[in-house]
Amino acid sequence: MPPIDLKPLSELGHSERHVLLQRRERHQEILGFGGAFTEAAALNWQSLSPSDQRRVIRLYFASPEDGGLGYTVGRVPIGSCDFGPGGVNRTYSFAEEAGDTHLHHFDDSMQHDVDNGIIPMIHAAMAELERWTADSLSLVASPWSPPAWMKLPVGGVQSMIRTAQPNGLDPAKQRPYAHYFSRFLSGYAARGIDVWGVTIQNEAEAADVGWEKCVYTADYMASFVKEHLGPVLREEHPRVKIIGFDHNKDHVLTYARGLYADPAAAHYFDGIGMHWYGGLNTDNLDGTHALAPDKFLLATEACNCPGVIYEAEAAAEWWQRAEHLGMDILQDLLHWSVGWIDWNLILDTTGGPNHLGNRCDANLIAD
Repeated sequence: MPPIDLKPLSELGHSERHVLLQRRERHQEILGFGGAFTEAAALNWQSLSPSDQRRVIRLYFASPEDGGLGYTVGRVPIGSCDFGPGGVNRTYSFAEEAGDTHLHHFDDSMQHDVDNGIIPMIHAAMAELERWTADSLSLVASPWSPPAWMKLPVGGVQSMIRTAQPNGLDPAKQRPYAHYFSRFLSGYAARGIDVWGVTIQNEAEAADVGWEKCVYTADYMASFVKEHLGPVLREEHPRVKIIGFDHNKDHVLTYARGLYADPAAAHYFDGIGMHWYGGLNTDNLDGTHALAPDKFLLATEACNCPGVIYEAEAAAEWWQRAEHLGMDILQDLLHWSVGWIDWNLILDTTGGPNHLGNRCDANLIAD
C-alpha cells in the first residue's frame, strides 16, 4: 500500500457539498455507541496505574468536547466468555451448584465480577457519564452459556464449552434459567448498575466455536421467551429490554422471522441484536426492520481478528481494519440500527487474555 499523502485543509482547494434534509421522513432514534466490559478488558484496565485507568475511561466515555468518544452504551457477559484468563476449562457462572433449580446457592453478590474488575470498570464509566450527560449507561448483558448443569449433555458431559444440537438448553431447566437472568439483573442492580437490556444468547447459531456457547433454533428461543423468560422479566424487571438473536447479519432476517412468527412470543421481544462477522447484509437489516418496525435493531458486537498488529509492514492492514469498522458502523446506521457496540474495550499486546486462544484486536492496547 503506498503511503497516504495527508494535506492540510487549506491546500485542498474549494469544493461544494449539498445536503438535502427530508424533515418529514423520520428514521430510527439513536441509542448510542459503546464497547464491551469483558473480563479481559477489566483485567487489563485494572493492571494500569490509577491515572491510566482514568485516561482509558475518559478516552471512551468523556464527552467529545472533552476529548472522549462520548460512549453511552456498553455490553457485559453474564458469566464467562472466551475473553478471560486461564485454560480451556476455566469457566464461571453465578450458579455453580449442580441441580440447584431454586438457585439457593446463586451468587447474588456478583463477587466474581467485582474481583475481576468488571463492576469497578462499569462504575468508572458511569461516573464519567455523570460529568456531562443526564443519560445513564445503556448496558446490554449477554450469556455465552447457561451454567453447565442447565444444559443438555454432549457425550455424557455437561459443559459451558459444549452444546447439544439443535438446542443446548435443557427443556427442563428453562424456568430456572429464566430466574437466573432475573437474579443476575437484581445482583447488578444491588451493585448500583441497572442493566438496560439482555440478549438471550450470544451467537445463538454458533455450534462450532471452541468457547462458551449454547445454540438455539429460532423456534426454541421464541418458546423460551414466550413461556419463561418473558413472563419472569416482565414481572420482576419490566423495564429491561429483551433482545433476540445476537448473531451474524447474514442470518438475521431468517431468524427474526422465526422469533416473530408467534405473536404471543413476538410480544416480549423489544428488538434484535446482530454481529458483523457475516458481512454487511444491509438488505437483511431492511427486511428485519420491515417485519416489525416497532422493534429496534442494535449492532451488539464487532472486532478485528486475529490478534494485534504492530509491524510497520502490516500498516496496510491497519487501514483495512479501520475502514472495515467505519463502513460497518455507517451501513448499520443507514439500515435501521439504533447503535453500535464494539467488542473488548481494551486488550493486552497479544490480543487477550483469552482462555481459548481466540485473540483479537481492540481500540486500546495495554502494554
